[in-house]
Amino acid sequence: MFYADDVVFVGQWCASNITTLIHVLDCFHKAYGLRINNVDSERVNRAAMKLGCLVLKTPFTYLGSIVGGNMSRKQSWIETVDKIKKRLSKWKMNTLSIGGRLTLTKSVLGSTPLYHFSLFKVPMGVLNNIESLRSQFFNGHGLNSKKATWVNWKKALASKDRGGLGISSLYAMNRGLLLKWVWRFVTQKNTLWTRVIQALHGVNGRIGVASRGGYNSCWTAIIQETNSLLTKGIDVMNHIRIKLGNGDKTMFWEDKWCAGGTLKDKFNRLYALESCKHVTVGTKFSQPLLSSSFRRTPRGGIEMDQFVKMVDDVKEVILSTSEDRWVWDLENTGEFSVSSIRNLIDEKTLPLTDYKTRWNKLVPIKVNILSWKIMTNSLPTRFNISCRGICIDSILCANCDKGVETSSHLFFSCSLARMVVNLILRWWSIPVVELDSYDDWTLWFDNVRLPLKNKKMLEGVFYVTWWILWSFRTRTIFDAKVPKKALLFDDILSKSFYWCRYKSKTSFGWND
Repeated sequence: MFYADDVVFVGQWCASNITTLIHVLDCFHKAYGLRINNVDSERVNRAAMKLGCLVLKTPFTYLGSIVGGNMSRKQSWIETVDKIKKRLSKWKMNTLSIGGRLTLTKSVLGSTPLYHFSLFKVPMGVLNNIESLRSQFFNGHGLNSKKATWVNWKKALASKDRGGLGISSLYAMNRGLLLKWVWRFVTQKNTLWTRVIQALHGVNGRIGVASRGGYNSCWTAIIQETNSLLTKGIDVMNHIRIKLGNGDKTMFWEDKWCAGGTLKDKFNRLYALESCKHVTVGTKFSQPLLSSSFRRTPRGGIEMDQFVKMVDDVKEVILSTSEDRWVWDLENTGEFSVSSIRNLIDEKTLPLTDYKTRWNKLVPIKVNILSWKIMTNSLPTRFNISCRGICIDSILCANCDKGVETSSHLFFSCSLARMVVNLILRWWSIPVVELDSYDDWTLWFDNVRLPLKNKKMLEGVFYVTWWILWSFRTRTIFDAKVPKKALLFDDILSKSFYWCRYKSKTSFGWND
């Protein structure tokens, strides 16, 4: 922490280097919001010449992070966006399957801007630009491609429990990384940076206080975003609470250690009677009565009602010999994690589908993605193409040339699909059923009685069946030589066997 007296002392001790010290403080101000008077460039240049060093001009890069720039402007993020574009090489997109592109989108493209995301609030325009790049890469489109996109990217970003692919939005990642500083500010009171923030913005760091105009530092941007998330139904501070030990480090009235917020807000009339406002929980519980430190005993009416309710709220609290500690209630361990707050933000901001995403580890990722596209109706079937206003020769099914080619028809009610499914059910000794849609298949499959391992394999067989049917349909339309329908079931047998065999933890043979 810097004080004016310290600066004066240093200036008296070494007047020739005072400009250098002020320049250092100026850099500190640009990074953290500490305000000092401006220094003319000539004095800085003279000091630099005496020391034999160079003069940095803001913005500059330090340890990979931009210092002194206005990070609320899109221009400040051009370098970060360019780094992501460089990783989207065309050969990667052309050689990787959609499963490989999904893995790359989650790992590499999601972690490239991680360092800057953990310090600065990213403008929504930049986030939308990067999400557009990720979406195009996932769909196999070039940077300037004008191909139609069939996947709703917001649905793909959602978690698998909410019907998505679990990619997670960059908005949630950026805000989650920023909120980690709020957790550290609350739980690490004795650190230097926390004391600096308290000196600049008050003991509470202005958390929960409406932002005011002026210079927007990193910390004020974080506080603004905390307030902004409140409008989306995400109260970050509500998930940070104290787990009582001996109660010696927890303020009875001012800290949130019991349900429903702080006691001074819940029982304001009793707080007004308290003579020792900063009494700890341990000290309060050691007193004969909770009203022992009051200026007077509570009277009838609202004071007595609040006192009775407060006694009822704390009567089951039992102190222990361990120390008090802060806990994050979104994690069982009690420790803050970015993933937990990311999931919460995504849950509040991303759409919810009718089904959870079914993910089978016995088949490749690309096959799972196809089954997800069937669930969300995200395939370029002839019916979907015509709905986009694109002129095509026919909307009839390419496999049977009878019904309209929708996802439900192509994979369930088509005569070719039903023939293959009947063969599979006879192979598994399961009664034959007629399925007309993904809804019917889900309802039927959930009620099939099989051992868990066998049921997972049967689910994988259906996923492979859909993969083969879609591949057969594509080759029928675009290949010069029409594929043979008689080989369909053999392809399903061989591919499902080899995929399940090499991805299963237990070994089995062809006869099994």
